[in-house]
Amino acid sequence: MTAALLAALLLAGTTAPYLLPVDRLKPITGAAVWLMVLLLRATLVVLGVFSAVLYLPSTELFQLATHWCIHAVIPFFATHLGFSGHSVGDAAIVLPALVLALSAISALFAVLRAARVVRRWLHRGTLGRGPGESVIVGGESVVVAAAGVRGARIVVSTGALLALDEDELTASLEHERGHIARRHPYLALGGSLACGLARMLPGSADALRQLHFCLERDADEYAVQRTGNPLALASAICKAALDQPDLEPTPAIAGLSGLGAPTRLRFLLDRSSASSRAGSEYAARGLVAFLVGLTLLVGAMSPTLARAGIAAAGKPVGQHLCES
Repeated sequence: MTAALLAALLLAGTTAPYLLPVDRLKPITGAAVWLMVLLLRATLVVLGVFSAVLYLPSTELFQLATHWCIHAVIPFFATHLGFSGHSVGDAAIVLPALVLALSAISALFAVLRAARVVRRWLHRGTLGRGPGESVIVGGESVVVAAAGVRGARIVVSTGALLALDEDELTASLEHERGHIARRHPYLALGGSLACGLARMLPGSADALRQLHFCLERDADEYAVQRTGNPLALASAICKAALDQPDLEPTPAIAGLSGLGAPTRLRFLLDRSSASSRAGSEYAARGLVAFLVGLTLLVGAMSPTLARAGIAAAGKPVGQHLCES
């Protein structure tokens, strides 16, 4: 497979999801598409860093930039600053791997910090057991959320119990139960970590938002299937969004208002627009399979790159411009 063909496949894989009609897909299918986009992006970044570390030292340009005697050209830098072309080369090799490691650590730390904040919130604010096996916390805001990743629980605030009527509360609880039943926290966790690795690629943050939006829509559909009352869920989302209009979901907590509340309300109020179409659904599932295959292909290239990089590193590429 030529490099041009692989580049074309990668471009198609990362742009095709934006061409899919989101209103014609099942939400969980859309979530699978965006999760695979994030995983592909993360794999590309890791492979890119891997390739840079292996191949950069064996290129003519690298040799030209690093195997020069700065003390013979500008003695001041070598004598007083200890600066040489070799230090430039070392930094050029280490920097991409360092940036990738810091991105991964930052993403993992953000997830752990969010989980710790949720645990402390529940530990300090829990008032007792609520309806539908939920946990009641204090607060005047309308909060109904699925909190935690492993062993997630449904959380309801006292403000929500006062503001929501019986149908709205039932629909809200089913929405959060949908997050837990469909394993959404684990999907969000995988997407967040992949986005952390791929953050240097433009569009990764938007792909993560698209994933969270699809997960929220999937929880909406779960609730509607079990209550048969989309209007009650729409009303509850409106009340929650008024209190928390800019709530950003994390793997550790998914609130009722979530992302894309106006669009989700349109799907709830116009049920004909929320129904999937067979053609679009098959196309999206085919795209998921294509993205899985493409991700595996890119990952499988790593051993080949390693062997080629080791072989290239053992070949003389150029001569030093001067001798020490």
